[in-house]
Amino acid sequence: MRVISFDAGGFPAPDQSILYAGTVVQELDTVQLDTADGAEFIDAPNQLVNYRRRLDLMDQAALSPAASRDFISRIAHDL
Repeated sequence: MRVISFDAGGFPAPDQSILYAGTVVQELDTVQLDTADGAEFIDAPNQLVNYRRRLDLMDQAALSPAASRDFISRIAHDL
């Protein structure tokens, strides 16, 4: 789990969980979205590029795993 600060700004579709299942054979990559109507699977190459880009932006904006753990520990301690 990684923390993204509110200062990082918004991201497209923040209300959905996104699972990007990547493989060595990129033609088999798939994105799973959890929507109000159930799971949706996406495997079209142009859509996969968009989701990979989105996840890369989130990864760049997120705290490191260690910093995320520290942040969560501080919040839990304050509660």
